[in-house]
Amino acid sequence: MAFEELFCPQVKQPLPNLLAPAGFGADHVKSKKVAAVKKPSQNELDSLKVKMAWEVATSPAKSIPMNLIMSYMTGNSMQIIPVTMALMLIWNPLNAIVRETNSSFSSLRNDRNSSEILLPKIVFVLCQLMNMAIGLWKLNQMGLIPNKEADWLSWKPVTHIIERVWLS
Repeated sequence: MAFEELFCPQVKQPLPNLLAPAGFGADHVKSKKVAAVKKPSQNELDSLKVKMAWEVATSPAKSIPMNLIMSYMTGNSMQIIPVTMALMLIWNPLNAIVRETNSSFSSLRNDRNSSEILLPKIVFVLCQLMNMAIGLWKLNQMGLIPNKEADWLSWKPVTHIIERVWLS
């Protein structure tokens, strides 16, 4: 076989005297009529952009159950994996709030729907704050957040005893 035959094979036409397979009939074949696709209006495009904004806004909430399960399963011991996971649960949402909030919604925002995109932005920030709260809860469970009186004893003034009672 020559290279030209491999590169441009000839399409063979079916033989006219072949019978159709058993069970096949021309009435089973539906002819498709392709309708012309109309161009979507600006209102339809804006509503589609708002729907996409809601998808972007709720995407961080989809990782909340996994983060809760992983935080519970890693335990409260002071090891590298639980501490790293807790710090990443704080750092990644904070980074997303500061750097990705406007950039995630910039392609979906225009002059007509800017007021409708504000609520998905707020939901995006709230979902990121919920992920951050999981990290803070994990750090609290490990005892790394100073919230007890014993954590602040070095700043507490020393009590001076004025009188002593000697019992004999």
